[in-house]
Amino acid sequence: MIQDLQPLTDLLAENRMPVSDTIRYAMNIGAALRRIHADGRCHGALTPELIQVSPLSARLLPATPGAMEDLTPYTAPEILQGEPADARTDIFAFGAVLYEMASGRHAFLADNPEALEEKILARSFSPIGHEGLDQLVKRCLEKEPAARWQRMQQVQMELKLLAIGERQSGPGVMSRHQDLEAEVRAELEAQANLLADLERAVTARTNELAQAITTALDDVQLQFADVEKCLEASQQRADHFAQSAVEAAESTQREIAVLQVGLAGEVRAIEQTAKSQAHTIESIKASVLRNEDYVERVVEALEALQNLVLDHGDEHETMAVAIAS
Repeated sequence: MIQDLQPLTDLLAENRMPVSDTIRYAMNIGAALRRIHADGRCHGALTPELIQVSPLSARLLPATPGAMEDLTPYTAPEILQGEPADARTDIFAFGAVLYEMASGRHAFLADNPEALEEKILARSFSPIGHEGLDQLVKRCLEKEPAARWQRMQQVQMELKLLAIGERQSGPGVMSRHQDLEAEVRAELEAQANLLADLERAVTARTNELAQAITTALDDVQLQFADVEKCLEASQQRADHFAQSAVEAAESTQREIAVLQVGLAGEVRAIEQTAKSQAHTIESIKASVLRNEDYVERVVEALEALQNLVLDHGDEHETMAVAIAS
């Protein structure tokens, strides 16, 4: 029941756990970690504070945000060296929690962070006093991730063997158990070797694929380089054309400006000529009017003279008639 759960830290504060309880809780915690790892994730911040237990089981709580950066007695060496967390990081923390449950003390403990880091990176831990648990924990707490158990499945199989051993009693049963344990361990070793071979094959195939991908990417990059060169040449031609167009436009604008200036001058000259011609025309018109007045006065004078002559002629004729008479 959920309400029966209590923090693992409460039990650890009382005393070391019995081996059977330690193994049972460890198997529950390991199963939870295995499910997390099966999803391609890691817990990254396993501590007793995040483990709740009941008389029959244990429950793992998720890590709080930012907890991976906190230094604890369960922090793996690679995290202190700036490496990313993975399943083996959880296995180290699991080993430290298992050690604490079985021994009643911390595997690594110090008064300050600097000393704690030094112990995690360089110091070993005291034996628990249980051969099976000591071997299991030692493999979990190896400083180098590659030297630890690589999967929680392996840890759980070891815990199951320990659980079987704890349930057996008596010389005859113990002898049969030891034979069975030897067979199981041999099978586990064979399976581990098979997995190692598979991992090496997968690694080799992965390397081949990576090399093929790298070669393909190199070819693509070369093709892209050729395309980039073509684009660069096209861009240069476009830039040259644009520059030529700009220069032609500027030249045309200058010519238009010159033409505008010239046309403006010609328009002003025409306007001045037109004004001058208009003045001349007006002068001519005035002269014509004056000439017409002069001609009119001349005609009038001629008419007066003619009349005068005619009048004198009549007088002469009268005189002549008179004389003749």
